[in-house]
Amino acid sequence: MLHNSARAIDMSLHLHSQTDPRRHEQDGPLIVSGGDGVYVRDDAGNRYIEGMAGLWTASLGFNDQRLAAAAAAQFAKLANYHTFNHRSNEPCIDLIEQLAAVSPISSCKIFLANSGSEANDSMIKLAWYYQAARGKPEKRRIISRNGAFHGSTVMGAVLSGLPHMHRSFGMNTDDILYAGKPHFYREGQEGESEQVFADRLIAELEAMILAAGPDTIAAMIAEPVMGAGGVIVPPTGYFPKLRQLLDKHDILLLADEVVCGFGRTGNWFGSQTFGFKPDMFSVAKGLSSGYLPIAAVVVSDALYQAIADEGHRNGVFGHGFTYSG
Repeated sequence: MLHNSARAIDMSLHLHSQTDPRRHEQDGPLIVSGGDGVYVRDDAGNRYIEGMAGLWTASLGFNDQRLAAAAAAQFAKLANYHTFNHRSNEPCIDLIEQLAAVSPISSCKIFLANSGSEANDSMIKLAWYYQAARGKPEKRRIISRNGAFHGSTVMGAVLSGLPHMHRSFGMNTDDILYAGKPHFYREGQEGESEQVFADRLIAELEAMILAAGPDTIAAMIAEPVMGAGGVIVPPTGYFPKLRQLLDKHDILLLADEVVCGFGRTGNWFGSQTFGFKPDMFSVAKGLSSGYLPIAAVVVSDALYQAIADEGHRNGVFGHGFTYSG
């Protein structure tokens, strides 16, 4: 092996995501060097069907020429401009108009970010901001679920109900409540129907809410179909009942549509497939087919109005990223 080969450099210098570092030092990477529709090709010329579309990202394939041409044309015209302090740009405006047109939240505002992790972090911050705006700053706790994946930032990892995401990082999970995983095949009891299983999960969640105190809970975050936790489709009736329960206890429902968004469940968004309307939802991945790091949070008008009033009182809405839009 040549010491300056791509493989040797990767093994020597690259700390990989979600990878065993010592094993990588020994085994090295599979280097993907090309793509064609649903296929990818490694540096040895082997061709593979990429059944997961990368990390559930490349919904338009791995070399869509229309997207490549659009990116090249835009880079030649204006490669970068920010959206702080009342600035904007035309592609950003076109995008939010099209996203609003397909949103299941009919009257909404859209915040742009770079990744699903950032979008989910932003939803939590917006939930806290909203609760403070309505005079309930003590509503801080967040409900997630065992097996959930919501990202790798500090908040995204804490929200993720996956033990390896917490191990050795010293994560503070004191304000996170983990509800049961809606996995009928694995978690359903003998003789239990999907409907009865869903009812039991909702009853267990309500007991958790009452024990913690509804006045301490800001929001619950949930993937319509769990991704990294096992590609888990919820039991029949689960989400409408969840929506009703959270409304009863004045708790927001945040949908993590990072994996499910843009047609993966047969509708534009997973929340439509499973019959519920969130107060906010996050998107990423399919938003650009993974071709550009981009994400968004879609916020209902009811929440926006309170957030806007609070931002005005503060003199500025103090959140955002260099690459937001």
